Amino acid sequence: MQKKLLLILMVTVTVLSLCLAGCGSKKEQGQEKTETSSEATEKTEEGNRFAKDGADMQTEDPAMPTRIPMEGGTKINMYFGDKVIPGVLNDSDTAKALIEKLPITQHVSRYSHDFCGVTEELPYKEEEVHYGWLNGDIDYATDAPYFTILFEDEDTSEQYGNQVNIGVITCPLEEIAALEGDFDVRIELAEEEEKPEQSKKKSIVAYFSRVGNTDFPEDVDASSSASIQADDGTIKGNAQMIAEWIAEEAGCDTFEILAKDTYPVDYDKTVEQARDEQSEGTRPALKTELENLDEYDTVYLVFPNWWGDLPMPVYSFFDACDLSGKKINVFVTHEGSGFSGTIDTIKELEPKAEVTEAIDVRGGSVTEEEKTIKQWVTENQ
Repeated sequence: MQKKLLLILMVTVTVLSLCLAGCGSKKEQGQEKTETSSEATEKTEEGNRFAKDGADMQTEDPAMPTRIPMEGGTKINMYFGDKVIPGVLNDSDTAKALIEKLPITQHVSRYSHDFCGVTEELPYKEEEVHYGWLNGDIDYATDAPYFTILFEDEDTSEQYGNQVNIGVITCPLEEIAALEGDFDVRIELAEEEEKPEQSKKKSIVAYFSRVGNTDFPEDVDASSSASIQADDGTIKGNAQMIAEWIAEEAGCDTFEILAKDTYPVDYDKTVEQARDEQSEGTRPALKTELENLDEYDTVYLVFPNWWGDLPMPVYSFFDACDLSGKKINVFVTHEGSGFSGTIDTIKELEPKAEVTEAIDVRGGSVTEEEKTIKQWVTENQ
């Protein structure tokens, strides 16, 4: 009689153990947990829970998964018939291996706390294998192996081992808990939501040139001045030619800095007027205004070096435009003085911009520098 009772007791214990096991792996004998909290979480001295695997947890809404999805994780959709369960996979080796296989169809069955099914073997790191789970977890169990979606019983999940977390569902827990039976679940990458088109940042060439700021007669002799060039029968300023090459290479917009009052046709008189404006600190009024400045993140600035400084209309341009946060690439034409102090001046005028010394070109050799200028633009976009 005692033997029969002992046998009945052993069978009962075995059945209870199998019922508790589900898809998870129970701890082996001699490794039973003595703590009362879940193996999936720990408690601080203040009583707040956090995941043992370092996961961020939310505790405000018990209807939603406990684990906070990894920012920038891979979005998936799992199709349980007509029901879609969305999720986010993390960047673990196991999750990455699964992502490489998608789309796949995974057979799963409903158990007391999860949907689970045998799956293909996936790689994993031993240090990522743990006991327990958080409600809403998508796990890979290494012992069968199993693919499993766990939606209940995180507080008593310490008895189940061999868990590797690979992600979390992102819908209310009840949506998956309400499903019953067996499913051939189609797992696919989720299509990215269309984001509102943001205006792309662009570049612009702003230039000041003697041509455009001087009313030259139609029959002017371009060879009589180093500041203008003949181009297919049209006169162009040195700075204008450089600006056009930059715009062509960078594929960007152009803006000409134009003073309301033009400069003399006679070169020497222009030089004298420029010197007087500089000594008096004159800021000539402009007849052009750069609109939609926020669209641009890079400004190519081209101007002639006048008396070792910026032409005063270029000062007026800086007065009118705040180039903070933008990159300013500076190109200068000259007759031997190079950049002089223009770079430092621009840095003082635009202390919050990134000012780059690009290329200084001698006025008499501008036409020979097209390749050099375009190459600089290509290499520094």
